[in-house]
Amino acid sequence: MAGRRLLYLTVLAVSIVFYLSYQEWFAWFVLLIILLLPLFSFVISLPAMLTFTAQPEGPAVLTMGDNGDVWLMGQCGWPVPPFKGRVKLRHIQAGQILRYRSGGSLPTDHCGGIAVTGERVWVYDYLGLIGIPVRRSQGRTVLVRPKIAQMKAPNDLNRYLARSWRPKPGGGYAENHDIRLYRPGDSLNQVHWKLTAKTGKLMLREPLQPNRGLILLTMNLRGSPEILDRKFGKLLFLGNYLLETGISFELRVLSAEGIHTYPIQTELDLNNSIDHLLTLGCAVEGDIRHREFAASWLHHIGGEQDEA
Repeated sequence: MAGRRLLYLTVLAVSIVFYLSYQEWFAWFVLLIILLLPLFSFVISLPAMLTFTAQPEGPAVLTMGDNGDVWLMGQCGWPVPPFKGRVKLRHIQAGQILRYRSGGSLPTDHCGGIAVTGERVWVYDYLGLIGIPVRRSQGRTVLVRPKIAQMKAPNDLNRYLARSWRPKPGGGYAENHDIRLYRPGDSLNQVHWKLTAKTGKLMLREPLQPNRGLILLTMNLRGSPEILDRKFGKLLFLGNYLLETGISFELRVLSAEGIHTYPIQTELDLNNSIDHLLTLGCAVEGDIRHREFAASWLHHIGGEQDEA
């Protein structure tokens, strides 16, 4: 806005010289208009200035290495007046200020949540001469999702899988089946016709699924940005591996707010849990490995020097 003020002062100086040179009513009239112009602009701009809010705009979700820009967007119930301010970027896990800037690209070198807020926002009259600070500035969170890690699948999982079976809800395809008598309400698609013809009774082929115990992944939300990149990358790999194997599991993570539990049955559940974890602060003390959990198979996702 300094350029607009300099332009106004230049016009004001010219009008003063014009008045002193001619001292006619027209010169006085021009000088009076120039003198009252800032006040007039401020009065007509005041409703917009008082209802003005600034909100960061940009992508909501990125992946590590993606390009994404953020900027300030002004909003009010009137034509938006001129404004200026800067964007504050804060890494949620590390709690550190990444940078202040008027706008531009987001840092996506590491995964995590980035809190984006407006700082030192000023709104001006429509001529850009008189400004007041903006007290109401909204914020938003940008999620930088991790990249999947390249690692070996766990080799100790099979011996912890179920030794018993239970009927598969909803029926459908299954590698293992049980034979039983037909009950009213059963699907005729599951009828074992050869055995029915042989026994003279309506027999049903019932699909079974493993009756597994608790499959558990644990993680401490703690470490440098590089360590968190590795931890979340491992979590993404292991979670997808278990789901592709047909195994639902539970994820428990220690953060600054305590232990969070996420039941994971689908890829959407996994992605939602990671998105939520990216908005949490790192645990300052404690270790989830010191907690006892009744699980059939437990895998801790490490990354720090004292973790496996």
